[in-house]
Amino acid sequence: MKDVLDDMIKEMRIGGKMEEMNVRKYWYELMGAYITNQTSKIFYKQGKLFVYLESAALKQELFMAREKIISRLNERLQENLIQEIIFR
Repeated sequence: MKDVLDDMIKEMRIGGKMEEMNVRKYWYELMGAYITNQTSKIFYKQGKLFVYLESAALKQELFMAREKIISRLNERLQENLIQEIIFR
């Protein structure tokens, strides 16, 4: 069944959107309420996660912890989708 679904996703070319939905879901799940409320926009494209934040201080804190965040997100996604996080 999984193979059939994977083939359908490839044929319909919606794999990228599904990856982005999962990345968003796990970002909100792992980062908690405060960071979620400070996140104004988030999107994933070609191994890069772009996160727009309201607070400059929070951007700096998350920038310092970006490797740990990447590791936790990839672990949750069960594959190495995220190579870089860009905070804006």
